[in-house]
Amino acid sequence: MSNQPKVLVVDDELSGRVTIEAMLSSGEYELHFAENGTQAISIATAIQPDIILLDVMMPGINGFETCEKFRLIPNLANTPIVLVTALDDRESRLAGIKAGADDFVTKPFDAQELRLRVQNMTHLNRYRQQSLYSSIELKFYESFVDEQNRYSDQNTMQVNAINNIRDYVEADEAILVLFDFENSELATRKLLGPESTWKSEQTFLIKSSNLCSSMGQTITMADYKSRPINELDPVLHDTFTDPIRNIITAPLSVGNTFLGAMIFINPLLDFKKDDRRTRFLQLMVKGVSNAIFALEHTHQLTVSKAALEAGQWEILNSRNTLRTFFDNIPTCVYIIDRSYTILAINSRRSNRIGKAPNELVGGKCYENLMGNSTPCPLCRVAEAFDGVPAVRNFREWGPKDTFTHWEITTIPIRENTNLINRAIVFDEDITEKWVLEAGLIQSEKMASIGQLAASVAHEINNPLATIIANAQLLLRDLPKADEDTVESLKLIETAGKRAAKIVSGLLETARKEKHEEFEEISLNETIQAALSMVNFEIKNRSITIKLKLGNEMPDIFADKNKLIGIWINLINNALGAIESSKGVISISTSYEKREYHITFSDNGKGILPEHQEQIFKPFFTTKGVGKGTGLGLYVSLQVIKEHRGEMHFETKPDKGTKFIIILPDINRNE
Repeated sequence: MSNQPKVLVVDDELSGRVTIEAMLSSGEYELHFAENGTQAISIATAIQPDIILLDVMMPGINGFETCEKFRLIPNLANTPIVLVTALDDRESRLAGIKAGADDFVTKPFDAQELRLRVQNMTHLNRYRQQSLYSSIELKFYESFVDEQNRYSDQNTMQVNAINNIRDYVEADEAILVLFDFENSELATRKLLGPESTWKSEQTFLIKSSNLCSSMGQTITMADYKSRPINELDPVLHDTFTDPIRNIITAPLSVGNTFLGAMIFINPLLDFKKDDRRTRFLQLMVKGVSNAIFALEHTHQLTVSKAALEAGQWEILNSRNTLRTFFDNIPTCVYIIDRSYTILAINSRRSNRIGKAPNELVGGKCYENLMGNSTPCPLCRVAEAFDGVPAVRNFREWGPKDTFTHWEITTIPIRENTNLINRAIVFDEDITEKWVLEAGLIQSEKMASIGQLAASVAHEINNPLATIIANAQLLLRDLPKADEDTVESLKLIETAGKRAAKIVSGLLETARKEKHEEFEEISLNETIQAALSMVNFEIKNRSITIKLKLGNEMPDIFADKNKLIGIWINLINNALGAIESSKGVISISTSYEKREYHITFSDNGKGILPEHQEQIFKPFFTTKGVGKGTGLGLYVSLQVIKEHRGEMHFETKPDKGTKFIIILPDINRNE
């Protein structure tokens, strides 16, 4: 089985697929290709890729629509998707973010940059998957122990365990082999029958079976269809009427101690094609091994007790221990039934809403825990009752724009009749891990922006210098040229200088993204700079700008680029709110009592009352699809707070909105 990261390349053009194949053909990746969105969804569902490189401009369903469809498929919802596109405008990038893309690569792209992006994102995805499998292993074992406590004998547990795994690998028959703890030469062979019972049971010598005597610690699949009946292993001989084509041998061991094995006849599970199910099979076998080992030792401990009082004390002590463990594990845990009724809940989960566990048991989880009148919209409990463990993420907002990122895992609990009437839910706080991963991705993006800006400045400034110099030479050498020619040359010179200034600003912005740079600047000049950047839109809309900038104001100690970004955002918001042909935006500044006061007001449609408490929350927007990310005011407020300032607003529906910003006069020596 290949352990190489799987990369799915989706591009309708052969040249695009060949180019990416050449860039990633070092042997580090397992490459797959699709020519359109429909084919990509089919292939991705089958191979479960570690990353998807998705072209945007494709016939049929385009890249944005394909990305949205991927995010609706449970097993592909968290797979990293990089949009490969020739579109580099802001609207296209916002559409990609809305569709669920994780990153962008603009054509034509650099081979080293593409390899680094693929390498970093596949490593992060593998780390996330490994964390998920480790979490599922722990939770499967805990739910298995919970089932064990409900059974009165080890036999019932063994029947249910091997029956569940037989169904999972889709095998014809299943055999459980258990080594004798008291006689190391003997083993018991149990054949699973219908209705969760043993069809037959017999004892044999371990050395007479090649399967048992040569068994290792890893799960193996062997081909038996070419072997004559008289050469079959004694564990398999004279057992089945149908021919044996292949078998799975799953050793049961804890540490270096072998407990036996589970053997499945003619399974449909293919080790080479279904890597995910194979890994989960290993988790289930490990859980069964731990449970059998624990049950056997618990049995030996129980039979060794001579007095009833001592046995009762042991049971009570174990119950108290389990309850203490249940209440104090560093994860929120609760158990529900099919009607979403809470059957049990630990103290860590109940403390989150300030109640005792006994106050919550018997109520609906969505009412008592989430405050909803109906099941939560993104709840995946239904999948657990279908027999599939489910994982989803949920962000809980707190005061002052703080949040906690929860990973909610739901595990089905099977009854002794193989029915699933209960599920166990684990809420794990992964905020720190989520922030770390987001920070790593953002750091990579900013590093790429810095490299791009430096490259742009180097490659564009040289031809711009040539254009400007030649325009100036022609103006000098053609003093008697006609007026139109002179005007054209001056336009060329002016446009060249403007382009050079834009490139310089891009490079300056990219360098300053790496750290905050506070300096003494003119507050009024930052507002003038912001207005010049949106001047085209203002003139195009015939909007009137009223400026009342304070005279002789002292310079402010601040980050120039960040302030300009705030002013641009407020102006754009005002432009979006103005719907009439007589729009007015008023901007004023003043300095009073060691404070700078800045106001932006408009005569637009105002902010509705139901929206006023949410405008500073991230991702909240009232703009149409593709016209806003909901991050502008949130980021602006954070920048104001970095400058130790305050930001408020006043609004009246259909009358307009005023934003008031107050910035303190920060002493540079503070």
